[in-house]
Amino acid sequence: MISEQDKQLILETAKIEEVIDQFVPLKRRGANYVACCPFHEEKTPSFSVNPSRGIYKCFGCGKAGNVVSFLMEFNHFTYSEAMHWLAQKYGITIHEKELTQEEKQLRDEKDELYNINEFAQRYFHDNLLKTQEGQAIGLSYFTHREVSMQTIETWGLGYCMQKSDDFSKHALLAGYTEELLLKSGLSLKSEKTGTLYDRFHSRVTFPIYNVAGRVLGFSARILSNDKTKAKYVNSPETAIYTKGKVLFGLHLAKNEMAKQDLCYLVEGNVDAVMMSQNEVKNVVASSGTALTESQIRLIKRYTKNVVVLYDGDKAGIHATIRATDMFFKEGMHVKTLLFPDNDDPDSFARKHTRQEFHDYLKDNAKDFIIYRTELLKQEIKNDPIAKASLVKEIVHSISLIPDLIERNTYVQQCAKLLDMSEQVLTEELTTRIILNRREEKQRQQAPATPSDATPAEAEDELRKLLNATHQTASQPQPASHNQQERAVVQALLRYAHKDTNQEVVMPMADGTLVRKIAKINAGQYILSEINSNEINFKDPLCQKVLEIYFDFIAEKQSLPEVKMLMENAEIAGFVSDLLMDQLNISDKWLEKYNVSIPMPEDQISIDRDIRETMLLLKFHVISEKILDMQKQLPELEADEQLIQLQKIAKHRQVRQLIAKELGIVVS
Repeated sequence: MISEQDKQLILETAKIEEVIDQFVPLKRRGANYVACCPFHEEKTPSFSVNPSRGIYKCFGCGKAGNVVSFLMEFNHFTYSEAMHWLAQKYGITIHEKELTQEEKQLRDEKDELYNINEFAQRYFHDNLLKTQEGQAIGLSYFTHREVSMQTIETWGLGYCMQKSDDFSKHALLAGYTEELLLKSGLSLKSEKTGTLYDRFHSRVTFPIYNVAGRVLGFSARILSNDKTKAKYVNSPETAIYTKGKVLFGLHLAKNEMAKQDLCYLVEGNVDAVMMSQNEVKNVVASSGTALTESQIRLIKRYTKNVVVLYDGDKAGIHATIRATDMFFKEGMHVKTLLFPDNDDPDSFARKHTRQEFHDYLKDNAKDFIIYRTELLKQEIKNDPIAKASLVKEIVHSISLIPDLIERNTYVQQCAKLLDMSEQVLTEELTTRIILNRREEKQRQQAPATPSDATPAEAEDELRKLLNATHQTASQPQPASHNQQERAVVQALLRYAHKDTNQEVVMPMADGTLVRKIAKINAGQYILSEINSNEINFKDPLCQKVLEIYFDFIAEKQSLPEVKMLMENAEIAGFVSDLLMDQLNISDKWLEKYNVSIPMPEDQISIDRDIRETMLLLKFHVISEKILDMQKQLPELEADEQLIQLQKIAKHRQVRQLIAKELGIVVS
């Protein structure tokens, strides 16, 4: 683990313009550098790098961040890999946190497992290409499946000999221990003789790689027609291999997935290999196992768009339904694609030209919920019970989608397809959302205690949620309020380490409090105003930035540098957006339109900007408070209404004072 001191040294030393220029040729323009964006196709440069702040932003596609996030985005490094890359470039020695004996032992064990698996991959690959048996059996199988030599090399495919202990003996002679061979799962021990034999003997081997391209284990296919043996045998789980956290082919597909913003998900290894051979590079396989949340999050690192290419039989459709529901939970967009005549991607690709294959993928991917609705609609015909069951299944999938607008769109489309009222589907959807929330709550509180609501409570909860859904859809939060929250965070980022002259409450010698203009740190002033006025930000990214500032102050009694905020991948792009807002405006444009932007050293401008930004935030907060109180009036008794009206009047007076300071007129 990298120490905090080393992290800070790396971030302070690394020059973003030098790093990015290694991958994208930069040209100086004023104080910044520009280039055509490496993350999307463009002819006119909209990618800007600001050395003084150590950040980049593309004003075309919106990608933004610091030197670490660039390496993570461009090279698909992990955070640790990016930091080590920078340390090596700038000659910085990383002092790893002292490991415990158990941690050292685990690290050594992992290194040994990587080594033995990579040794096995090379041995199996050589068997396939350089031995008579490998060529006659293993290579002929791949040739029959029309797998090219280039594909065999790219994927590192291999063959484990028929002699049951061939690999084990070779590994022992090479210096690997029996204990390591058993731990890796490459070898097994006979209960009768106590000798080692090869797990994958008489099979072709498909190496399983991690994202960085290191071999974790193998999936091996039998070549005989022996029905008593499994068609595929996989490596067991080890310290480096957890099958639910790996996707076959991701090491080759990740860059193309990010570039095309799309992932094809297939079941079998051969399907992935053959699609890749047919120039569909953005494909990964679940290797015939049930898809997991970890695997979905791996895909989500590179794209939110997935096309599922599972078999069209009942088992395949059921697997697709399960996978789709899991994708929906992660806020991803899912389509499905079925091949005709019981084909799979491999067999279909071998029957058609490459162009026909690409055209079929492009033209036949369907939104899964709509496809499923159409498919099941044909099956139920006029059976009302079956139709009701169908509706519940479809609505359950829709309820997992986190985005409100997407949910409402599906409700409208499915209502038309099923010839049903939107209101009926909406009410069923709302009920399902409530059940989802209860189930999730019970899972989090496991072992759960019975908490069944009475019919009246359930009906009331349903009514509230339904009303909230309609209100959210028809009455979105005012954009001006969200913009003002961002303006406050923008001011905090820009001025946190500067001084500002603001009116503050100060204690006098006699114990009284007076308001007077005083010089104060701008960051502390902004945060104290937010804290003392108990303002909660609605924009989640704004709130996240504030939490980092407050936590940093509580822990280190100081304000974080912007570079330190960039370590948080969740907000790096957001912070860059705010800081780079005006950096792409050319000097000629400013001169042409006689526009003046205050310089950082203009203290009067800084003071005014901070003061007006905070006043506008207070104005929006109190305006929303007044609106909420007015909405509550019809539900109150007469005497409570009178008290509420008095509160509203006081709030209006305060708002009027703020408006007067800002020089704006309110009714």
